[in-house]
Amino acid sequence: MKPFIIDIETTGRQDADAFLPTIAAPANYKDETKRNNYVKERREQLLDSAALDAALGCVLCVGILRNGAAPQFLHDQNERQLLHQVWLTLNTREASERFVTFNGHRFDFPFLVRRSFALGVPLPEWFPRDGRFLRHLFCDLADLWACGDRSELISLDRLARLCGLPGKAGNGADFAKLWEQNRKAALAYLEQDLRLTLALWNHLGCAAKPSTIEYAHAE
Repeated sequence: MKPFIIDIETTGRQDADAFLPTIAAPANYKDETKRNNYVKERREQLLDSAALDAALGCVLCVGILRNGAAPQFLHDQNERQLLHQVWLTLNTREASERFVTFNGHRFDFPFLVRRSFALGVPLPEWFPRDGRFLRHLFCDLADLWACGDRSELISLDRLARLCGLPGKAGNGADFAKLWEQNRKAALAYLEQDLRLTLALWNHLGCAAKPSTIEYAHAE
């Protein structure tokens, strides 16, 4: 099977505050100041991590790397249009290709689906509706490493270094700021993640033959 690698980058929405869950201090917090401080701190935590929550965040850019092709970057100021574009692009998967992600079962695909639900963007017919990702379509390298142990979590950077590959060149938490300040550098960061995922796909023996795309640091 040939890899169809996907990696998404997200950011918190400007209206995230309106969609926060109800925050209440624990019942044993009797002091009003302590309760207020708890609510304030929890609110700040949720907003700081809004990019990780489909109810508070949005899709900023989607990177795609297919066997033998240059990386493709999908982005649009209109998130609804972006999601349409993403699903149309994923619809071009060939029978010999398999969607490959790192932590895509827990984050990338659920985020895309939930944002599509929220914005009324239809999902393609082939996408599983029961949450069970079809093995012949999807490969999550983080799940492969876990060996069935759902408590076994590892980052892309750490797994790559464990396998003797270069680590990540930055932190995904900084992507949104980098996107605003230096679009070229942001795309280079995303490309490196795509190529690092490809390198792991080959290293972990997922392909019958090594991919024709070589791992390289993004310039």
